[in-house]
Amino acid sequence: MSLGGPPRVLVTGVASRSDGHGESHAQGRTHVVISLATATGTATLVAALSAAATIGSFLAYLYFGQRSNANAARDEALALAETRREVIVDLRAEVASSERNRRQLERDAAKRIQELETALREALTEAREHAYQIQRLYAIGLADVLAGVRRDLEAVPADVERALRRIRELLASVPPAA
Repeated sequence: MSLGGPPRVLVTGVASRSDGHGESHAQGRTHVVISLATATGTATLVAALSAAATIGSFLAYLYFGQRSNANAARDEALALAETRREVIVDLRAEVASSERNRRQLERDAAKRIQELETALREALTEAREHAYQIQRLYAIGLADVLAGVRRDLEAVPADVERALRRIRELLASVPPAA
């Protein structure tokens, strides 16, 4: 150790040399003196470089992690947009199908309304005709009864009893008016 300077370490050892045939020959003792300040400074430098590399690695990790999150978010947004597009296409197809169905139902309903109106007109015409026929039959029946009553009353001697019986039979056969 020397006084007044940085501490030093003495490393001693035997140097050897190989002759290339597998034999080694001793050369002699070698002395290496390393300053402790240089070793300590080197260790500090290695530690500082290691810390800087660690911090750089961490910052790179954060940067690429952020980038991968941005890429994942972009991919997710694209997938969501594609899903929306598919949903919109499906909804448009459904709306078009519903519109076609609605128009077909309207045509069918209009046709059915026409059929029902025609059937109603025919039913009213038939009911009116039937009512006229019944009215004519009653009129004919009444005329026959009145003709019979007239004959009974015009006969000499007048058969009033028979005329009244015909009138009662006629009244009994007619249902009462509501």
